[in-house]
Parts: sequence; structure tokens; C-alpha cells
Amino acid sequence: VRGKSNGLDYLFHLYKECHQFLTQVQKIAKKRGEKCPTKMTNKVFRYAKEEGANHINKPKMRHYVHCYALHCLDEERSNALRRECKLRGDNIGAWMQACYRSVVEIAAPRGWDIDAIFSEHPQLSVWYVPTKLRQLCHAERNNATASSSASGGKDTAA
Repeated sequence: VRGKSNGLDYLFHLYKECHQFLTQVQKIAKKRGEKCPTKMTNKVFRYAKEEGANHINKPKMRHYVHCYALHCLDEERSNALRRECKLRGDNIGAWMQACYRSVVEIAAPRGWDIDAIFSEHPQLSVWYVPTKLRQLCHAERNNATASSSASGGKDTAA
């Protein structure tokens, strides 16, 4: 028996719904011979509103996209993090920060190339990489380079 979905389950469902609206906008644009959007643009959000999807809140969708990224990249880790935050009684802000850390950790083996990770994933490729996530990955890459240089150029994580 499946339990009632909570707010986060609903939020992640909205990302899938946005993807469907993007697909519809792409079909319309191709039919008209217009430029076809590849990402969730204002045009797509406007189309969703025109179609009656007033429940899709663009600022909120963009605000939580890194949390959705964690959910897409490692659903098990995402669910564990949600349970852990709930047990500690953490607020949504603490959970969001933990999502940032988790996505940066996932990006580490790929050289913190978060843009490549987003563009290669079918569900994430339609979303812009959040600036803060890109900055965190860039900072981690710089920290790793600096610590590698400080240790005489040898990788200490062997």
C-alpha cells in the first residue's frame, strides 16, 4: 500500500509535469517552424499557466532544482537524506543545504563538472544549473587543485 505523498513527492512530480509542458511547447514550435526551446524557459512556464497549470510556481521550481537533481541522480541517497533531516527535526533550509552538499559530492568524481552532469541526464538536461551549485562545484574543484599543489602535486586521495 502506497502512503500519502508528502510535499517533496509532490514537488518532484511537478518537475516531471514541467518536462511534459516543455515537450508540448517543443512540438508546437516545430509545427510552426519556430525556434524550439531545449530548457525550461519563461515561454514554457507561460504555456503551462495558459494550460491551467497555475500550481507550477517558476521561482519555487528554480529554487529547488538542485534537490530534484539529487533525487534524479541518486534517489536512494535523496530519500535517506530526507529521512535523516526529518528525524533531526531540521527545517527545509537545512535539507536544501544538505542537498547542495550531496550533489557536489556526486559531482566530485566527474571533476565537479556539474554542467556535464545536468546535460547528460534526461530529466535534468531541461533545467538550468543553479548558479549557487555551479559556484560550489567550482570552489571544490579549486580547493582540490590547491591541496594537490600543496602536497607537491601528488594526489593524496589514492
